[in-house]
Amino acid sequence: MYEHCPVCHFLYEREEGFFTGATAINLVVAEFIVVIFIVPVAIWAGTNPNVSYIPLLLLGAPLPILLPFLFFRHSRSIWLSMSYWLDPPLKE
Repeated sequence: MYEHCPVCHFLYEREEGFFTGATAINLVVAEFIVVIFIVPVAIWAGTNPNVSYIPLLLLGAPLPILLPFLFFRHSRSIWLSMSYWLDPPLKE
């Protein structure tokens, strides 16, 4: 990732640990999506005794691991836009 925007020279990472909030956003959103998909399937599988759990595990187990990696850049963008909106840079 660039340190500055090549067009407007906006400083992306203002200080060390700046993207800690982006990590929290990433975790919350990713786990929320996992819960939205996994809990209904688990409830459905628990009420149906003829359901095989192997396909459910093969599809459901990688989701909590892969989703934070797939959403990482988006969470940083959300964090940067919130920072820019709440604390805009001073014009020189």
